[in-house]
Amino acid sequence: MTTTAIDALHDVHTATNDVLKGYREMSARAKPDIQLVIRRLSEMHERHAAEQAAELAILRDPGKDDSSLQGTVNKVVVILRDWLTNLDREVLPVVREGEESLRKEYDKALNHRLVSENSSVAELLKTQRRSISSEIASLP
Repeated sequence: MTTTAIDALHDVHTATNDVLKGYREMSARAKPDIQLVIRRLSEMHERHAAEQAAELAILRDPGKDDSSLQGTVNKVVVILRDWLTNLDREVLPVVREGEESLRKEYDKALNHRLVSENSSVAELLKTQRRSISSEIASLP
């Protein structure tokens, strides 16, 4: 199956929305010592999701429901973790793993020839990937 730039962008958009779903739940439950980190990451991903949706609209393909079961899994994991332990600084390695996993979705999308041939999608994904990498580097 050939992956088009639109398909790759939808995949990244879905992964971004899934991460956001977990962070929204975490934000409501997190201890104050990580609230700022979660808020900063959430705001970045909300901007990214909006930019992705805008690019999909430009490509005239906003029709997909870019959410998945993984978003629900992320939310449930946050709830269970909150019940069993506190959502404090000890959760930050899991946050880092989630960010690294999302960055891999960008890598996968950017490795498709048809994405690199679409300069607007490629540049958007590269810029967002750099922003995620910067946030990963600054995580405590």
